[in-house]
Amino acid sequence: VGPLVLVGLGLGGAWIGTLTALEPFRPYLIGLTAIFLGYAFYKIYRKPKAEDCEPGSFCANPKADRINKITLWVVTLFIIGLLAVPYLVPVVFADSQEPLQLNTQVREVVLDVPGMTCAACPVTIQKSLKKVPGVIEATASFEKKIAIVRYDPTKISTKDLLEATRNAGYESTVH
Repeated sequence: VGPLVLVGLGLGGAWIGTLTALEPFRPYLIGLTAIFLGYAFYKIYRKPKAEDCEPGSFCANPKADRINKITLWVVTLFIIGLLAVPYLVPVVFADSQEPLQLNTQVREVVLDVPGMTCAACPVTIQKSLKKVPGVIEATASFEKKIAIVRYDPTKISTKDLLEATRNAGYESTVH
């Protein structure tokens, strides 16, 4: 949520990409979020004892109880949406274009990209590689931490491909 808040405040830029250092802690942060949400549901849905609630107090107002429940559900849905983003980005931004007509000069190279830390990283790498003139097709795999590039060697070299991934924020080497 932190990067989203920073972008919402207008504090964007390439440095936000360095926040991927927190990715190894993602399961723990998700668990912590689930604990906080569980506690919030417990506090809102448990029935307070009658002696705890004085007439005219906040907990005695049924309208406030309804607003709290609606707010909790909206926040929960928002958090679920944020948790789904890394899995939805590759699907939403998948390139559906067919490869261009190939000539006999086409080569294929496999790049090792160990810096991929989330399911959205391959999308960034693919887009960066496809911008290089001479690249015919580029695919990246988060699970294997590789990028497969088909290119025209008369227009570009593997050095250009390595530079493209470096410019996207990911060091790579030829497999």
